[in-house]
Amino acid sequence: MRRIVRRTSRAVSLIAVCLVNACGSSSVGVTPSTSASATPAAPVARGYSWLVDASGDGGVYLFGGFTGPPRKNGKWVPDLWSFRYRQGWELVASSADQLPTGDGVGYDLLSSKPIFLDDSGSTWTFETGTWKQIGTGGPQLHGIHLAYDSKADRLLTFGGDHIFTDGTFFDDTWVYDPGASQWTKRHPAPSPPARSYYATAYDARADRLFLYGGENVNHGDYFADTWAYSFGTNQWTQMRPKESPPARDYSVMAYDSVRDRILLFGGADSTETPFDDLWAYDLDRDTWSQLKPTGPKPTARAWHAMAFDKEAGVLVLFGGGRSRDAYTNEVWTFDPHTDSWSRGA
Repeated sequence: MRRIVRRTSRAVSLIAVCLVNACGSSSVGVTPSTSASATPAAPVARGYSWLVDASGDGGVYLFGGFTGPPRKNGKWVPDLWSFRYRQGWELVASSADQLPTGDGVGYDLLSSKPIFLDDSGSTWTFETGTWKQIGTGGPQLHGIHLAYDSKADRLLTFGGDHIFTDGTFFDDTWVYDPGASQWTKRHPAPSPPARSYYATAYDARADRLFLYGGENVNHGDYFADTWAYSFGTNQWTQMRPKESPPARDYSVMAYDSVRDRILLFGGADSTETPFDDLWAYDLDRDTWSQLKPTGPKPTARAWHAMAFDKEAGVLVLFGGGRSRDAYTNEVWTFDPHTDSWSRGA
């Protein structure tokens, strides 16, 4: 059964972003909000949000998301939160701070500043409490992921679509140089087939960006393939594991620095039925294996956010839901030492 195109109705059309050093380590270095108004204890339920590892700051950061389907009056919440394992949530910047709207947030480790790509292809940075435009000419794409290559100090992205205009899906590879404030389209051959809403994770040890799954609804394609990209050689390589997770979109991956592997959770199939499975990709052996943790675990979901908290040594999962009408604000942590999930801080 093919699924009809179902995207957000605004140009923001969120990207689940992995902005990472070792796929999950970016240092945000921001100060919590000191507003005198009442501060909520936790983020509201949402989907399409982003989690990034805070590295030296400790914990992970959550940015943005939709409280429900935009076409059903779902609200966009551009707030920023910090989550620390065993401690909980802390509001960093409220939705009243007038963050710009667009297609992605990145982080430049050398300058210690976040980077934002808006829906017109303009690039912004956040400093002294405000967003400042620093460049133009970026990709105007929906359904993409950004990943930070810590070896090259570059942000990488692939594919995406123009589903709101001409319906085109792309197989382009783009690179952002924070030092020059410049986007460049690279031309590796071969490349993965055109797609959007895939998952990515960066392996700093081998300096490779990994991509899994995604969709191209114009062709009825839902992918279950795994690819690796090297910035140094400008080359995509299709991996050939004997077994892979079932085809899906809206899944999320993160690099597990404890076991030196990539973890994938959830996502949705072509009928928008969500998964509740957890998979591990062995980087050295090119093998996917499904993990079966004992005890409680997150329910099936897509549109969630996930990052690996390197300092605490746990995987953190937030939000998403069984459908776009049923988002949650649950937070779960997976401990690779015990192969078990825990709900809450």
